[in-house]
This record gives sequence, C-alpha cells and structure tokens, in this order.
Amino acid sequence: MSKAYVTRGGRYLRYDVDGDAADAGYPKALTDGWSGLSGTGFETGIDAALDLGTGKVYLFRGPNYLRIDQQRNQVDEEPRPIAGAWAGLAEAGFADGVDAAINWGNGKAYFFRGDSYVQYDIGADRVDDGYPQPIAQDWPGFADAGFADGVDAAVNWGNGKAYFFRGDSYLRYSIGVGTDEGYPRPIAGNWPGLGEAGFSDGLDAIWVKLTSAPAPGPGPAPSGVGLVPGDHVWYYNGQISTDRDIPRAVWFPGSQSPTDYLGHGDEIFNFVIHADAIYRGRPHMRGREGTYAWLNNNPGNITGVPGGTDYGQYRDKFNWHRFIIFPTRQAGYDAIAAFLRQASYPAKTTGVRQWPAGRYRDLGITEAFHRYAPAEDGNDPDSYGAAVAAAAGVSTTTLISELTDAQMAHMQNKIAEIEGAVPGVIFAPDSADLPDAVRAALA
Repeated sequence: MSKAYVTRGGRYLRYDVDGDAADAGYPKALTDGWSGLSGTGFETGIDAALDLGTGKVYLFRGPNYLRIDQQRNQVDEEPRPIAGAWAGLAEAGFADGVDAAINWGNGKAYFFRGDSYVQYDIGADRVDDGYPQPIAQDWPGFADAGFADGVDAAVNWGNGKAYFFRGDSYLRYSIGVGTDEGYPRPIAGNWPGLGEAGFSDGLDAIWVKLTSAPAPGPGPAPSGVGLVPGDHVWYYNGQISTDRDIPRAVWFPGSQSPTDYLGHGDEIFNFVIHADAIYRGRPHMRGREGTYAWLNNNPGNITGVPGGTDYGQYRDKFNWHRFIIFPTRQAGYDAIAAFLRQASYPAKTTGVRQWPAGRYRDLGITEAFHRYAPAEDGNDPDSYGAAVAAAAGVSTTTLISELTDAQMAHMQNKIAEIEGAVPGVIFAPDSADLPDAVRAALA
C-alpha cells in the first residue's frame, strides 16, 4: 500500500495513496518520524523532498540538503551544501535553495525555484543543458492557473498524474499532456485529513515513498520477501539485509570505520539473484572469492542510478557502490563499449581541478579513465588508461570515438582483467546449501 508524506513547518502527516485520505494519528513532529533530524535545522521544516527510488529520500532546506534512509527512518547523510553535490543546480541559480522537487519517473527530476525550473538527468547526475527555463514556457496550464510564478510542492502520484501545490490551492497535471481541466482547486475539501491537520493553507513538501528493495532492512528474513533476479542480499549469522551497503552499524555496534567488521568480515556474504542461479561472494574482503565484477555479471564495474541508460542490465537494480547488475556476463561485457560510447558525466571538482560535464566518447583515453576510474576511488587512472590504450594498440590521447570495434574489444578485455572478476560460489535456487534466511526470502 503506497504512502505519501506531507510536511508543513515542523509537522508531517502520512497519506494513504490508495485510500485517498490521511492516516489516523497525524500530524506528528518531523522528529517523531525521522531520527537524527534534531539539531540539523531541518526539524523545524523543509522546503522540498525528492525520492529517487533508492530507499533514500533527499530533504532540502535553504542551501543545504540531507538524506534519509527510509528503511530505518533515520538521517544517514548529514546536511551538506546543494552546491557541488547536485551538479548544475548552483550554475542555474538554485544553490541557495529549491522550492519544490519531483521525480518524473522517466529518468528525469525537476527542481523549481521562483518562476524557473531545471530538468535534472538522474542517470548523468546533473542538470541538463539549456536550463533553467521559465515555468510559464514549458508547463501547459500553469500560467492560466496562476502557478507560473512558482510552486511550493510537487509530487508524482505514480498513476500518470502529478500534483502541484501553491498556497492553499493545487492543480492536477496529466504527465505528457498538461494541466487537467477544472484546476486549480482548494486543498481544503479535496485532500481528506489535510484541513483537519491544519495543512489546508499550504504545504512545504510532499512525496510518495518509492520502494526499490523487497525487504525492509537487516534482520531475519520473513517468509515470502520475494527476492527476484537482479536483487542482492547481505548475509551474516542468520540475518539478511537488502541494503546497498553492509548494515555495519546494526550488525556490528561499536565498529569504528567502514571496513571494521569487528573481526567478522569473512562471515559476511553477498548473494546476487540471477534467473537460474544464485551467486555468492565476499566482495568486501580484499583477495576473497566472488568479487563484484563477477557477482553482478559486470566485468567493467559500471555504476548507474535509477532511471539511467539501459545497457541491458536488470532495470534499477544495484549492488554496493551503485554497481549495475546484469543478467549475463556477455551483457555486462557489451555494456562496457556502450557505456564509453554513450554515457555522459557531470561536472565536478577534484582538488584544484575543474572537470566540465561531457561525454566519454569526446575524451582521450587517459582523460576518460580519470572519469571512469577516478583516483579518489583508490584507482591509478594514468596507469589504467595506459594499460587499456596499449591493449588496443593506440596512444593514450586517442579519442574514445575514434576506436574501431576491434580496438574497443581489446580495451574491454583489458578493463575486465583490471577490474578483476574473481568467481565465487554458484547455487541452484532450490539448493539445500543456501542459508535458510536467503532461501526463505526468494520469490
């Protein structure tokens, strides 16, 4: 049953999407719903919220944002500046804050500030070229409804409709068409429970909680969790977690660093569900069997985001570090070439160097691998670039776009070698050797 969350000031209420009414027992303080908000400045209100379907929701307030883990309902990334983290927003004039944000469900998100908006490419993780643009120009019906000067909150309802709020009114928008006839309408009387909660004069933020993981987090798996191909689980001591990262703080209280498992690292396993088999590895432990490149059928260790480019992967399925999961090794191998020839990357700053946004295909090999395998992730991009260029028989300054298919194939082979797809253990889905918690969680 889908739930939406609506905020006004330091209070929120939960709204039943299917039942079309606010749940009983609300409103409540924001701090009652999400631990860790106290002392952040966000406990007294937020400006906008954006759920990208990753199990996280991003809350915005003034020039900052923070991230909430929706499985645990707690802050898991402290407030940080919007500028530098959301590529292109600062350049568009949105660094000091956003009024509203909405996930459009097609790989794009929209941010609104005053009478302008930007289109944000979730896959490329940056604002698209040509923005900001005036709201009145591109949103049919907004000007007539009096919404061209700005919106306070926005939400994609998941049924082909989106709702935009301004003051005490709202409009309904048919995605791909425009504003529906008969709008705007008053919030009061049309959103059951909002008036009684004192929310009819306006909203600060609203979002529908999206689900990307079949299980609600660590702990013994209930029967029928429903893991399907492309899903992964962490397993330790009879417990499983569908978190992208190992739930270290829950399983190992008192651990001091991201790699501190209190001596239990070898007892933790990553299982990836494929159509006819289940792969098991220990990719978090250096030198152990079952690396991510092997588990995910992703020999290039390509990363992605929800709604990103389709390279033949399981759609919107990710392992640790947002590594994409592919149904076959061949699909993952082919994706290396497609990624280098098609993918774009956002602008960023590394040390004193400014990296403008662009596409891999327009870069020389060494420059491309400063993006593909950046030094800040523990790589040596100069050596990486030199190795793949030598394998292809070309210079390190050769543009990706200039590579022939044969040269690209040599590069793909070298990339796969460097990334290191070390096999682990393969189980049949009905194997009695699978841990009980994993087997019970299968669809």
